[in-house]
Amino acid sequence: MAASAFAKAAVISTLAALVATTTAAAAGSTPPNAALFPTAVALRAKFADADFAIDTTALAGAPNPSGNFRAATVGTFPALGLPGINSAFALVDLAPGASNTVHSHPRGAETLYLLYGKLDVFFVEENSPPPVRVVRNTLRRGGVAVFPTGLIHGQRCVSRRGCKFLAVLGSADPGSVTVAARLCDAPASAVAAAYGVSARDAAHICAGLPANPTGGRWPRRRRQ
Repeated sequence: MAASAFAKAAVISTLAALVATTTAAAAGSTPPNAALFPTAVALRAKFADADFAIDTTALAGAPNPSGNFRAATVGTFPALGLPGINSAFALVDLAPGASNTVHSHPRGAETLYLLYGKLDVFFVEENSPPPVRVVRNTLRRGGVAVFPTGLIHGQRCVSRRGCKFLAVLGSADPGSVTVAARLCDAPASAVAAAYGVSARDAAHICAGLPANPTGGRWPRRRRQ
């Protein structure tokens, strides 16, 4: 009986020590989710007030004779990637007759607001039985156009005074795929097959791709 009582007491003592150790560890530990998945408030607290405002005049972009393209994404302004914001934007200037080259955004829809000028816009529907639909519109100052996520689209300024628009994208990291340039990055045989020309002609086409924006010359009127 004495041995049995001693064994019972030892078991109870061991269990009590285990419970005490577990309780102490739980009390002194931080739930991992708080570090792995902070709240939106906690994330915003890591940013200064100035991080929530962007001086667009400080965005140099990449100007050329046909215009300029200035963008802000999570890569340059991290606050854009916060929950409840998750957006990006681009300011685009186009000279008369110039085009924003055909492209797509694989991770974000685009809403375009025309600040001034007159702008032809379009997007091409995804693969479907022919003829594939091409949605076309012409915007005037204050006009808005929308482009679905991933679809090929573009713009051309048809104003003699030039155009300027703001494009807001529904992702802080929308991505951009310039169609002609990325096609030319494919294997030479694939590029030739896509254009239906020889490999030599495909190489010639790809070597002559313009910078973006492109084609900033207004067509001359024919004399009557």
